[in-house]
Amino acid sequence: MNNNTFVHKYIRPLIKKTDTVVDMTAGNGNDTLFLSGLAGEVLAFDISPEAIRRSKEKLKDTDNVQFINDNHIHLDRYLKKKIRLFLFNLGYLPNSDETRITKAKETLIAFKKAYDFLEDRGYIVITFYIGHKGGKEEYYLLKDYIEEKRLHICETYRQYKIDAPITYIIRKDQFNTSL
Repeated sequence: MNNNTFVHKYIRPLIKKTDTVVDMTAGNGNDTLFLSGLAGEVLAFDISPEAIRRSKEKLKDTDNVQFINDNHIHLDRYLKKKIRLFLFNLGYLPNSDETRITKAKETLIAFKKAYDFLEDRGYIVITFYIGHKGGKEEYYLLKDYIEEKRLHICETYRQYKIDAPITYIIRKDQFNTSL
């Protein structure tokens, strides 16, 4: 099972049609499409106009997705309520420029803001791709932060391969309500 299959299987029972969820890295729209079938409202961020174009094309028959062509560090400009789940699939846009990647410091800012917008017992799902330039730095920066703040990691998933992606499923609980 790959990380995306694991994530989809894990989060399916966590989301209801009344929930609002956010895809923090729309990419090719695969996760956005999956989320749109579960939640009542989906916001999909991507800094790349190409990613937004691809995602819109994939989701042309859906009506519950708002696409936001902006850096996910600006999520607080767009959110007006608590969110059930944030999904980060880090790295670069597949089949695109591999030098245009998510950046560790920006991802940490976005993560902190997302955590503050989570509803009680809401989730952040974050997959790190450590095999590309900048991926390990991004992973270790967030891993250290998550450990320092003692955030509740419900599950960790990683295939047993060198530089395989690593997924954390983090739940906001009563002990860590704000960063």
